[in-house]
Amino acid sequence: MKKSVSWLLIFTMILVTLAGCSNNESGGYEDVFYGTFSGEYKTINPYDLSSVTGYTIISNTIDGLVENDKYGMVVPSLAESWTKNEDDTVWTFKLRPDVYWVDSNGQKTEYKVTADDFVEGIRYISDPKNAAKNFRTISSVIKGISDYYYNLADIDEGIDIGMTREEVEKSFEETVGVKALDEYTLEYTLDTSTPYFLSYLVMELFYPVEKEFLNEVGEDFATSKETLLYNGGYYISTWERDKLIVLTKNDYYWDKENITVREINLQKVGDEITGLEMFQRGELTSCSVSAEQLKALDGTEWEKYVNLKEKNTVTFWFTMNYQSKNPEYKTFVNNLNFRKALLHGIDRVKISSLYEPNQPEFFIRNTITPEDTVFDPNGVDYTDYPNLKPYKENNPYDPELAKEYMNKAIEELCSEDGTINGVGRESVDMDRIAKFEVDGKLPVDIVLATTTDPVETKKALLIAEMLKQNLGEENVNVIVGYAATSFQDEVFSPMNFDLVDDSYSFKFADPSANLERLTTDGSLNEGGYTVEEFDKLVEEATAKSDLVERYTIFSEAEKYMLDNVIIIPYMTGGGSYYISKEVPFLTPKGQFGLTKYKMKGSKIQSDPVTVEQYEKLKAQHEEEIEKLFQEGN
Repeated sequence: MKKSVSWLLIFTMILVTLAGCSNNESGGYEDVFYGTFSGEYKTINPYDLSSVTGYTIISNTIDGLVENDKYGMVVPSLAESWTKNEDDTVWTFKLRPDVYWVDSNGQKTEYKVTADDFVEGIRYISDPKNAAKNFRTISSVIKGISDYYYNLADIDEGIDIGMTREEVEKSFEETVGVKALDEYTLEYTLDTSTPYFLSYLVMELFYPVEKEFLNEVGEDFATSKETLLYNGGYYISTWERDKLIVLTKNDYYWDKENITVREINLQKVGDEITGLEMFQRGELTSCSVSAEQLKALDGTEWEKYVNLKEKNTVTFWFTMNYQSKNPEYKTFVNNLNFRKALLHGIDRVKISSLYEPNQPEFFIRNTITPEDTVFDPNGVDYTDYPNLKPYKENNPYDPELAKEYMNKAIEELCSEDGTINGVGRESVDMDRIAKFEVDGKLPVDIVLATTTDPVETKKALLIAEMLKQNLGEENVNVIVGYAATSFQDEVFSPMNFDLVDDSYSFKFADPSANLERLTTDGSLNEGGYTVEEFDKLVEEATAKSDLVERYTIFSEAEKYMLDNVIIIPYMTGGGSYYISKEVPFLTPKGQFGLTKYKMKGSKIQSDPVTVEQYEKLKAQHEEEIEKLFQEGN
C-alpha cells in the first residue's frame, strides 16, 4: 500500500484522558502534564496492555521501529530506513546506531538498542507462557510464528508432538521469520504479501526487549519501574500503584528535541466528576466531560472550552449468542428474520446521543471496517466499494420493518398459540448475569448483558425499551443482566448472554484486521456462529496481493456478514467531550497501535483551548494534509 494514503485516515484527536499543567513554563508553554488514571496496575508489561493508561505509559517510554507523525504518516523511529522485496514478503530495517536503554533513574545502561532486541521481542510474544495479549493479530503474518507458538502450547497442555519444549525453543531461529542480520539490521519474512506491514509495526507486539536484562529480572519483568528498561522519550521515575505514576523526560532519547513536556504526572482518581472538579480547580490540564456534565456546563463560563474528539477506528457492534443457554432465544437468533428485526429495531442515533447529544448521527457506523481508514492504490475508500457503500450511507433503523420481520420470524418458529416450536419449560442458569425459567411461549426472553457502569447501564435499559416497543412487548421480554467484576470472565468466556455490545479496535490497515478475526474460529466470534461462506471469502481475499482484487473480495465477505446480520455494527469510538489546555493536532496521529498516545510534540498552554481555537487549528491541520495529498506524499 502506498505511504501516501496513510494520512488519509479520519481526523482523530489523540486520546487525551491524560493531561496536565505546571507553574514552570518553557518557551511560554507549561512543561508538566498532569493527568489521571483509575485502577491499580500490578504490571505494565508492554506485551499485555488493556487500558489507555497502559498504552500511554508504554508508548511514551518504549519506541518501536516506526511511528506516526502529526498527519498520520508513517515515519522512522528506531529504524532510520527500510526496504522490501517486490512481493512485500521480506522487509529489512536499518536501526539508528548507539541508542541506549535507560533505567528508572534515567541513567544510561550498558545496553544498546540493537536488532537482537526486536528478535527477542518476537521470541517473547511467541511463547504462550508469556500470555502476550492480541498474539492472534499477528499469528498469520510472520512466517512460522504460528506453528512455533502452537507447538509450545500443545506441549504445555501435555500433547505429544514428537519434540520437547527445549527442542522447539531451539528451533526459533530457523522456524520464525525474524532475524538480526547484523547489530543494526533487522529482517522480517512474512507468510504472504503484506504491503501494509508498516501499520503492524506501531503495535506493542513489535516492540523490542533487551534479552540479558529480561533474563535477569525473570518473572518480575515489568512488575515495577526497576524491572523495565526504557528507550522512549520518557522513563517511569515514580510508580505508586494506587496513587501516582510519573514519567520523566529521557535525556538520552534519540529525538529529545521533540520532547517538549518534561514530565507526565498521573494521579489516581475515581470518576469523571472528580476529574472535572480537579480541572476547574487548576489541578489538571485535561478532563473528559460526560453528557450530563455537558448539560450542566451549558451557559457557564466553561461552555466555550468544551470540545468534541473526532471519531476513531474503534467500532461498537452487537454480538448475538448463537449457542445460548436460553432455548427460546437460541431458537430465534438462528432465524434470519429475527436477526433482521433486531437490526431494524435498534435506534443507533438514540444510543449515540448518550455520548454525543448535539450531533449523534455523526458517530453512526454500519460497517464492520471503519470508513476513511483503508484505501486502495487509486485512493478509493474500501467502505465505498459497491458491496458496502449502501450500508455505509443508510441508517437501517426502521420500527415498522422491525415489526414486519419479527412477525415473519414468529410465523416460521411458533404455532398459532405462540408456542415456540421445539422449546418447553426449562431453567436457564447464566450464573450472576441471569437465572430464570422459560415456558417455551412468547414473549421470547432475551438476556442483555452489560456492566454496572452508569452510562452502560443507561444504554442497556434504553436498548431494552426500544426492543420492547419496536418488536412488541407481547413478542420479546428483555432481561438486563449485570457483570460486577470481569466482563470477559462473567459474560464472554462462559457465554452468559443472549445479546451484548462491545467495542473493538481496528489493528492495522487492511480489512482482515477485523474480518479475519470474525471467521468461524476467529478470536472475535464471541457468539459461536458458523459462517462457512464467509470463511471461504476471507481465505480467498487474504491470498490476494493485488489490493483492488483483495478489497473487492473482502467487501463481498463483509457484505455477507451484514446481509445475514451475523453481528450488528452501530457506532464509532471517539466522539466524547473534553476540556484541555493541550494544543490539538501537534502530537502523533494514528489509527493503529500505540503511537497515537505519544506526548511527543505536545504543547500545553496556560488557558483551556476554546472551541473557536480548536476549529481554527483543525481547519489548518486539514489544509496541511490536503496540501500533502496534492503533492503526492
